[in-house]
Amino acid sequence: MDTLVPDTVQVLTLADLQEGQRATVDFTVTPAQMQAFAELSGDFNPLHTDDTFARGKKFDGAVVYGALLIAKVSQLIGMRLPGRDSVWASIAMDFRKPLFVNQPAQVEGTVAEVSTSTGMVVLTLVVRANGKTLAKGRAEVILVA
Repeated sequence: MDTLVPDTVQVLTLADLQEGQRATVDFTVTPAQMQAFAELSGDFNPLHTDDTFARGKKFDGAVVYGALLIAKVSQLIGMRLPGRDSVWASIAMDFRKPLFVNQPAQVEGTVAEVSTSTGMVVLTLVVRANGKTLAKGRAEVILVA
């Protein structure tokens, strides 16, 4: 079975990476993506699935699942920084503010450390929307030869 890989995948080696290097992924989570995630995860919490319910709880609308934000981190790591030959070893995220359905957002990764001896890359992560930080985190990524 052939694997379909978009043309936009980065292929970076440890030698290509340096501290301070950045990449971003812009995204907007749609109602269809929220529904697909609810079905996949089995999490039908109305804070995520019912806009009116979420507004009644003082949110600006249905709250995007944190795991969908992590999915965008996966896109960043697997497609942009470091890209194709990477797999994460650990990830930690602190969620500070919610993202809402149909709200444009961006996840940014910055290289904090590169270890040629272990093949490990440490990224700092930030998720933003409307100029505000929604989540911060850190990922340890292994580059495989």
